[in-house]
Amino acid sequence: TVKLDYVRQQAREGKMSEYMTAVVAEGDRKRLFISPTDEHVQTALSAEPEWKPSQAITKNPKVSALAYGTTHWHQLFSERQLLTLTTFSDLISEVRSLIANDSDDDYADAVCMYLTLAIGRVASSGSSYTRWQNSGDKVAGVFDRQAIGMMWDFAETNAFSTQTQNWSAQIEWVAKAVEHTPAESNPGKTLQADASTTVHANDAPIIVTDPPYYDNISYADISDFFYLWLRPILRDTYPELFAGILTPKIEEMIAAPRFEDPRQHFEDGLNKTLKLIRQHCTDDYPSSIFYAYKQQEEERGGQTSTGWETMLNALIDSGFHVIGTWPMRTELTTALKTTVNSLASSIVIVCRPRPEDAKSITRQQFLDELADQMPKALDQLTRESHIAPTDLAQSAIGPGMEIYSKYNSVTYITGKPFTVKDALIAINREVHKYDERETGDLDPESQFCVTWLNQHGFEKGDYGAANVAAQAKNIDVRNLADFHDVLTAESGNVQLHNIHYYAPVDYDYEAPIDDRDGNMTAWEGCLRMAYHMDYQREDAGGIYGSAIVYNAKGSYTDRIERLARILYNYHDARGEAHRAYVFNSIVTQWNDIFHEAHKRLRAQQQTLT
Repeated sequence: TVKLDYVRQQAREGKMSEYMTAVVAEGDRKRLFISPTDEHVQTALSAEPEWKPSQAITKNPKVSALAYGTTHWHQLFSERQLLTLTTFSDLISEVRSLIANDSDDDYADAVCMYLTLAIGRVASSGSSYTRWQNSGDKVAGVFDRQAIGMMWDFAETNAFSTQTQNWSAQIEWVAKAVEHTPAESNPGKTLQADASTTVHANDAPIIVTDPPYYDNISYADISDFFYLWLRPILRDTYPELFAGILTPKIEEMIAAPRFEDPRQHFEDGLNKTLKLIRQHCTDDYPSSIFYAYKQQEEERGGQTSTGWETMLNALIDSGFHVIGTWPMRTELTTALKTTVNSLASSIVIVCRPRPEDAKSITRQQFLDELADQMPKALDQLTRESHIAPTDLAQSAIGPGMEIYSKYNSVTYITGKPFTVKDALIAINREVHKYDERETGDLDPESQFCVTWLNQHGFEKGDYGAANVAAQAKNIDVRNLADFHDVLTAESGNVQLHNIHYYAPVDYDYEAPIDDRDGNMTAWEGCLRMAYHMDYQREDAGGIYGSAIVYNAKGSYTDRIERLARILYNYHDARGEAHRAYVFNSIVTQWNDIFHEAHKRLRAQQQTLT
């Protein structure tokens, strides 16, 4: 009933405060949740730190607290949290002196640096922008994502408890990281420098880079959260790293609001950096660029563009030949279960320097070559590499742009440039044609189901219309209902069975599936597997249950994976993220389902003999 703008205005006027609502205590092998007494409340409010960081927060939409009048970093902490952090910071300086007396300055500096990193961990879990995580009865740190979101309730950790996130636990975490760092067997060198002007290699280096994407992550601004705690302790030890009051930001290659033209700043920096890489990279090995961004259009100056268009334009203009876009499993799957605009992987753009004498071709020559090469490339991606459906659009850019970028230019017959955007449209068109061919390779019953799904979803439709569509496939609606059992046909209506219809009988995974003499359709097999791959269902059998479906010996078992891709695209286009995720899982786990199915068959054969 209260508008958000009003709440923010009241907060900016200093009318927002905090109040203790609960105490979480250590019980006998469990947590105790206690209502606070007046004494608890007064004790919590009695903390008075002798000093606090004075740095202001740079204006940035990635820090939600700014909208509520939080203008300085110390306001992201309660007084008690500030007292804890400043006390540890002061004590580290004393520890350094004690170590230096017993050893030497270099050893004392090293120990203090690692202790300071532990303070950074305490700050991350000891801020008023943390949250209580119900699933583990613990405090989730500030950076669940690469931004600082507003928190209406938070949890303060006790640095001297015996539970997780206490001071000793943070020290042990840092110590384990140091212990497992293979410094002797794999020496390396780290430098902080401007990538658009500096090359730290005498000979041709192998380039592997993960560039920023526009304003997706405000690296420098958010790093100030830690920097302000590290600087007071380490500025004398590492004066070149801690010269500024806050982190350096002028040369940062992101589209931050602080730049006059954020987009232009980013694109100029990206182009400059890629041209420098092109000049110095080796011809012996490809350069690799990680790019975890899903294709989506955005409006720019009255025209639509994509993040991929920007990146590919920069690469091609810099003189690179893109030879592949490959997914690598680097991303958490959590986002895939909750949102459509996520990738299962980071995409690695693999490229080599384009020869200086590369020729030019016309648009039609490019389209002809694309039509000839793309089906084979997509077969390899889907049937051999089992690329996840959620990654296919990105992966397909590789073989398409390999054709486009090997030429010096592609032009219309009039001489007008055939742009990267034009090429991406053409590549997506070939992917769509491939999907249509995949549908045509299904059994007639599954083809009908796909057609009906696109027209009516899982809702009821007219029987007469269904009968016309079925006759076009030379099949009968009644047969689909009574024999194949993929739909209901009654009262003049037809309705496809949804996933939940295919629940395993009495949770018995060993019970044979009624495959009607080997005539299970790809549709039924795919939806049965989807049931098992749905992690939200308690009776789902996962890979094990899907392997039993595979062994039902339907005539079209080998086409279930192809249908899973089609159904992924259907649900993804409608924003049904969880359903899309389930069908994506069938494809990504297909090899495991295949091997489990054959393992079960071998075990059954051994039992019979």
